[in-house]
Amino acid sequence: MVQLAEIVEELSTVLDRAAAEKIGKVMLQVYERLHESLVLQRLDSLENALKQFAENMLRSQEQLAKHVEEQLAAHRIETDERFRELREEFQEYRKLTDERFREMREAQQQMYAEFQEYRKLTDERFREMREAQQQMYAEFQEYRKNTDERFRELREEFQEYRKLTDERFRDLAETVRLTQEALRELALTVKDLQKQVGGLSQAFGYVLENEAMKKLPKLLLRDYGLRVEGRLKRGYVQDSSGRHIEVNLFGKAKRNGEQVTIVGESKSQLSKRDIDRFLRRTVEALQEVYPNILPIVVTHIASEPDAEEYARSLGVAVYYSYEF
Repeated sequence: MVQLAEIVEELSTVLDRAAAEKIGKVMLQVYERLHESLVLQRLDSLENALKQFAENMLRSQEQLAKHVEEQLAAHRIETDERFRELREEFQEYRKLTDERFREMREAQQQMYAEFQEYRKLTDERFREMREAQQQMYAEFQEYRKNTDERFRELREEFQEYRKLTDERFRDLAETVRLTQEALRELALTVKDLQKQVGGLSQAFGYVLENEAMKKLPKLLLRDYGLRVEGRLKRGYVQDSSGRHIEVNLFGKAKRNGEQVTIVGESKSQLSKRDIDRFLRRTVEALQEVYPNILPIVVTHIASEPDAEEYARSLGVAVYYSYEF
C-alpha cells in the first residue's frame, strides 16, 4: 500500500514542504480511488461467478468446481494485468509530473532573474527621478527669486505707467471733447451737403426723364413698332388694391391695333438689383390693372458689365442717355 509520507518525501526533493504535502494528498486520493474501483470490479465479477456456481451445482459439482477455478484464474490474470497497467500509468504520470515541476522551477528561476533585473532598473529610474526632482526644485527656487525681483520691477514700472496714463487720459478727455464739438459741426455741414446733393441728384434724374419723354416715342417706334398715344408723363398710378405707385415714365401706345402700357424707370447707374426691384415693386404691382406692359429703363451707365443683358433677358427695354 502506497503511504502518504513516501509520496511527500519524494515530492519534497523538487518542491517546498507545503506544496509537496498538498500534491501528495491529491496523488494518494487518486491511487485509493483507482484501488477501490478495481476491488469493486472484482467483487462484481465474483458475485456473478458465485451465482453461476450455485446454478451449476444442480447439474454437476465437478463442472462447477472446474468453472470456478477457470474464472478465478482469469480474474487473477486480469487483476495482475490491470495492476501492471496502473503501475505503468503511475510511472508515466510521475514522469510527466516531474517534468512539469522541472519546467515550473526553471520558469520560476527565470521570473526571479527578470524580477531582479526589473528591480535594478526601477531603482536606477527612481534615483534619476530623485536627482531630477532635486534639480527642478533648485531651478524653481532660482526662478522664484527672479520672478519676485521681476514683479517688484513691474510694480514700480506700473506705478510710473499709471501716473503717465492718468495724465494722458486727462489730455485725451480734453481732445475727445474738442473732437466731439468738431464732429457736431462736421455733421451739420455733411447734412447740409446731403440736402444739396440730394437736390442735385433729383434734378439730374428729372433732366434724364425729361429727355427720355421727348425722345422715347421715336425710339420705341423704331425698335418695337410702338406708336405712343399722347405724351409720356411722370406721376402716380393706382394698382389693383388702390395703392398709389410712383412711376418715372408712364404712357399708352399701340402696336398692330394692340394696346400696350409703357412703364419706365430712370437710374443714373443701372445694376441688376435695380432691375429686380423695378420689376417687383412697379411692374408686377401694375400687371393686374395694365396686363400688357412694356417695362423700360433709362440710364447713363450700367454699374455691372452684364446688367443690360440681364435686363433684356427679363423683357426690359434699356436706353442710355446718349441715345437721346
